[in-house]
This record gives sequence, structure tokens and C-alpha cells, in this order.
Amino acid sequence: MSLTSLIPTGGEFCVLRAQVVDSLIACCDGDSALLYLYLVRQGQSFDERTALRALGMTRDRYDRAVHTLTNLHLVTTPTENQPQRRSSSTQPPRYTAAEMRARREGDHRFASVCQTAEMVLGRTLTEGQLRTLMNAYEHLGLPADVLIDLLTYLHREKKLVSRNDIDREAHLWADMGIFTAEAAVEFLSRREAEKSLIDGMMRALDIAGRDPAPDEYRYLSHFIQQGFDADAVALAKQRMYNRLGKFSWKYLSGILDSWHQKGLHTAAEITAVEPETRQPKKPAAAAEQAPAGGGLSDWEQEWLEEFSAMKRREGNN
Repeated sequence: MSLTSLIPTGGEFCVLRAQVVDSLIACCDGDSALLYLYLVRQGQSFDERTALRALGMTRDRYDRAVHTLTNLHLVTTPTENQPQRRSSSTQPPRYTAAEMRARREGDHRFASVCQTAEMVLGRTLTEGQLRTLMNAYEHLGLPADVLIDLLTYLHREKKLVSRNDIDREAHLWADMGIFTAEAAVEFLSRREAEKSLIDGMMRALDIAGRDPAPDEYRYLSHFIQQGFDADAVALAKQRMYNRLGKFSWKYLSGILDSWHQKGLHTAAEITAVEPETRQPKKPAAAAEQAPAGGGLSDWEQEWLEEFSAMKRREGNN
């Protein structure tokens, strides 16, 4: 995310234009104002996950605040070919055995997490398992009560829990901004309600038979919140392969976003407005073969042009 409308002053002071302040006041949204102030204070050192933890925001609240700030033209979100800057803090420290032992012996909260993990795993923690818990607690910033909820959830869902299960789930919870017990309860309740829909969407996308990765879960949950079902996602997948000839979560999301903006959410609604989605077409061999224009949305045309340019550069190299 990049900042606009900011007067850089350096030193102890952060100065905002009156127009920016007026916009923040007029929108009457505390999360948006708080996030903007945090952005101004952090500048180029801004990191999304750290922001979620520092501001106590869940992913849903954060995304709504970003949407509001974007509509106010106070921030711009990264484009497809401008990936978001990742801070050096995304790489966890390499904790030594002595550091981990000292933390377990000296921090009763972390000790409770370790005891819960041993009950869930059914064995004494190995150094690798202890390091995974230390990373979740210290580096990702998940509080002890949240980590205990996470471990209990994994045990209830999987029975046999691995270190990779804990690591993947901890990263998902941190990405979703689950940093309080209340947020954990709300997240798990929503996740249970979404489970059958997510399973159906994964089957429609030919990726069933495993748990979704954190990024995949975020996309699928977003599709559900927009009001789509597995049949609509299957139509989006068909269109993606017809246009692009390959799988891309961002492109798939772009198709569904365009339908959401038109108020189209079911397969019947989509095929009624876009008859070309009724029958599957032969996937394009490469993006360059997609027809110019040919019913493409503006964002699709721009995306395909960028993709074609990238493929040509790869060929030249």
C-alpha cells in the first residue's frame, strides 16, 4: 500500500493536509482513520500483518478500512505487477534451544501453550515443534489464549495434528488478524458455517482433497462473503481458462468481483446476462491467442496485455 496526500516533515512531527483530515472526519469511520494514522506513522516500514496486530483489527475490519481509504483516494492498493512490499520481519528469528527453554520456564502463558500442544500431539515437544510454537507466539504475535484455541480447534478437526498443521494454521490466523479470544470465537464460528461451501468450491476448482492454504482460504472466504456458490466459481474458472489458459487466483477473483459489481451471484443470473458462459470453450493455448476485445472487460484486457508482454519478455530471455 502506498501513501498519498502526505506532507513529509521528518523529525518528531507527522503533518496532514486539512483536506485529508476533512475526508477522514466526513467518512465517520474510526477504523479507516486509525489505519491512515498508522500508515502515516510507519511510512515505508509499513507491514500489513504487524498493522493487524498493532491495531487489533481482524482481516475483515482491515479490508473494509482499506476499501474506504481507497474510495477516498487517500491510499492506492498494489497492482498485479506491483507486489506489496514485505518487511524483513516476515522472516522469523532462528531461536536457540536455550532461548526456547528459557521462554517456556519463564513465561507461564507460553508454558500453558506448550502443555496444550503436548496434549494435542500426544507426546513431549520436539525442538522443531517447540520452535513452531515459539514462532507463532513470539514472531507472529498470537497471544497464548488464541494459540490454545487454535490447538484445540486443530485437535477437534484432525485428531492427529502435525507441526506443519500448527505452522500453517498460525500463519492463517495471523493473516486474518485473529489476535483476541473474541476474534477467535467469531472466526471459528464463521469457518464452520463456510466449511461445506469451501469444500464445494475446492471441488469446482479441482483442488479438493486437502486443506486450503492461507491465501487460498482468504480468496474462498471472500467469494462466500460476496454471495457466490460453487457453481458460480465453476463458471469463473471456465472463463479464466478460456481467456487466460492457466490458473490464477487473482484473475479468478477479478472475474467474480466484476460479477459482484453487476449484482450477479448465481449461475442462473450469470448465464442469463453473459450467455457465453453457458457452454465450455476450448482453453486458449496461450494468452496471446485470446481475441482482442471480444467481450473482455477493461480490467481483463489490461491484465491479458500485461501477461502477454511478460511472456514475450520471458521468450526473449
